[in-house]
Order: sequence, then C-alpha cells, then structure tokens
Amino acid sequence: MTATRSGWLTYAAVMMFVAAGFSAIWAVNLWSDAAWLANVSDGVLGDKHWLWGFVDAGLVVLFALAGKSLLEGRSFGRWVAIVAASIGCLRWFYWMPFAPFLALTMVAMLFLVLYAVLVTWE
Repeated sequence: MTATRSGWLTYAAVMMFVAAGFSAIWAVNLWSDAAWLANVSDGVLGDKHWLWGFVDAGLVVLFALAGKSLLEGRSFGRWVAIVAASIGCLRWFYWMPFAPFLALTMVAMLFLVLYAVLVTWE
C-alpha cells in the first residue's frame, strides 16, 4: 500500500519554489538598483538595497530547501517551511508601501503555505 501525499502539502511545496523564484528576481532587482559602486555619497556602501538583496538571496535558499524537503515528504521540510514562510511574510510586509500588489500576493501565498503545512500535520 502506498501513502498518498495531501494536495495541500504538494501546494505548499510548489509555492515554496514559486516564492524562491520571486525572491531571486527581487534580489537581482535590488542589487541592480543598489548603485553600490556608483553612489558613495552616503558612505562607502551607499544605500542599503544590497543588504536586502542578500536577505532575499538567503530566503531563496531557505524556500528552495523547504520545497525540496516537502516534496520528499520529510518532517524537516515542514519545520523549514514554517520558518521560511513566517520570515517571508514579515519581510514582504516591509515592502507593502513600495510594491503593494506583489507584497500582498506574496503574503497571501506564504500564509496559505503556513496553513497547508499546519493543517496536514500528521
């Protein structure tokens, strides 16, 4: 007899990969807008967009790890998904005034990931 995976858990795994893709695009966007070499008026590093790019790059790794682990059915993936989705929700709340549609979409998607992981807990 083979165990079947819940549709919610598959949704959570796929959405972790989608969140990783959006975060990767956003990190590249922040790095390209950072002007960390051209703008030295605020000090050597200029503004802090480059730092947010590294935060997003770290989230990409965390989201991808959670998605892969959820697809493999490991309980470790559930914990990583909870931590990653929680951090992602908080991170996108910060960007709500600047990119409202994207931020609201990401918060809703990550909240549904939290719901999916917690509802299907065995």
